[in-house]
Amino acid sequence: MSDIRMVIGGLFLLYGVILIVAGVVGSAINLWTGLAMAVFGGAFLVWARIRRV
Repeated sequence: MSDIRMVIGGLFLLYGVILIVAGVVGSAINLWTGLAMAVFGGAFLVWARIRRV
């Protein structure tokens, strides 16, 4: 069962991974922002999985 919260969390996680890859190649601000977004996206996915509608 998938709802919109899983999609939103997955998008945050995916964008965070993209920024991490860009941060390794480019600037450090992308790296730290990507790490924060990946952690937030993962936590959001866990929360959405635990708190079913």
